[in-house]
Amino acid sequence: MDPIAIPVLGIIFSLFVLPVTVFGFILVIRKQKTDIHKLEIKRDMMELELQKDKISMKLLEEENRKYDRIIEGNRDA
Repeated sequence: MDPIAIPVLGIIFSLFVLPVTVFGFILVIRKQKTDIHKLEIKRDMMELELQKDKISMKLLEEENRKYDRIIEGNRDA
């Protein structure tokens, strides 16, 4: 290998390859953090949806009890 080629390759490596690698890792880590944040938000939304469904089930049960009382009242009369 030519003695001049080694410093040239070193300069190219230090000016291009290393920064690309470092910033590539930084971007990947940042993307993973945003993905985690998105999943946390999605989990929170699903928990709220579950609570909403539980409340609507309770409302339906209460409505069912109300109609059962009405039906029982009509049978007795």
